[in-house]
Amino acid sequence: MSERPVANLNKPPRLAACDCLNCGSGIEFDASDFTEDETRTAECPHCHKETSIFVEREKPVASINSPTAETDSMMPKQLSDFIGQNRVKARLELAIAAARQRGEALNHILLIGSPGSGKATLANIIARAMGANVKATTGPTLEKSSDLAGLLTNLEEGDVLFIDEIQRLQKFIEKYLYPPMDDFKLDVVIDQGENARSVRLNLPRFTLIGSAEKKEQLTRNLLSRFQIIESMDDYSVDELAAIARRFAKSHNVAIDEDAAGRIARSADGMPLDVLNRLRHVRDYAHVKGDGKISLAVAEAALKMLASSGETQDARESREAIPSAVRREVWRRDEGRCKKCGSRKNLEYDHIIPVAEGGSNTARNIELLCEACNRAKSDLIR
Repeated sequence: MSERPVANLNKPPRLAACDCLNCGSGIEFDASDFTEDETRTAECPHCHKETSIFVEREKPVASINSPTAETDSMMPKQLSDFIGQNRVKARLELAIAAARQRGEALNHILLIGSPGSGKATLANIIARAMGANVKATTGPTLEKSSDLAGLLTNLEEGDVLFIDEIQRLQKFIEKYLYPPMDDFKLDVVIDQGENARSVRLNLPRFTLIGSAEKKEQLTRNLLSRFQIIESMDDYSVDELAAIARRFAKSHNVAIDEDAAGRIARSADGMPLDVLNRLRHVRDYAHVKGDGKISLAVAEAALKMLASSGETQDARESREAIPSAVRREVWRRDEGRCKKCGSRKNLEYDHIIPVAEGGSNTARNIELLCEACNRAKSDLIR
């Protein structure tokens, strides 16, 4: 059986895809010479019937290389600046050093962890350490093989492609990713009809960094293509407090040690939640005080995030929820209010209060937004 021709084109084809009007299957084609709004007739390679092909509007490519001014001022630039995850960082430092010594692209990496645990930040740091650019997308947004092909053919040697929620890739997209991950080749269809032929493109050697919440969410075939698989560890309260202090320092905000610890204990165990709470406390300190975050200021500001009628004992019991339970509840409720689906001002609420015999288990805790939690409290009263 003859091998497919290998194309090493100076300028890669403009890949596009649309659905067959007869069978609904996706058709890939080279649209390099297509004009805007042009439609042509071609034979579908699946049902072999004549159909129309056209170029759909391209989707913008997200990049985690372009942070806002606020996030850039506090974004860790290297692994030594990243607080926590010492075991994960040690493995990554070794892999980066080895790849740089060999002058090769870094092996593909899978990062496992809850939302807000710092996976995207680590991807950015890895790319910086390798002197590479990084492009980011998410599994659900890659709807056609041409979406993925467009990303791959625009990568340069050594670049990083970060796919968040990689477990949510559609199966045919996942399979389309295998050859690029295995040997940096991409199969595309050039021309249409009788002239259609399959061409294998040489891709630049790149590093794919995928992220998911659980390793079990990935298929065995996809999982086996990652040479480095690391699960994010739990953050300690001290580490979360250090993250809060660094944020405050980067924004020239004075914060007491006790206040940083208080904010860290009130969060869900993830750095992102710490930063969101700290932003609220910072605003409170500027509006209600002299701008300094003391323990009293932090307490008063965090009290605003609790539902009305919630007592200090109830808040303390809420904060006593183990980090693992918080993450399980967050995953189960998909980061949304259980009642209305909102993603804003979320709180961990006991279905049966601890004072009435309820437990700090995932079965007895749900995510509620502040408004729904307040409405629930009013109804109980």
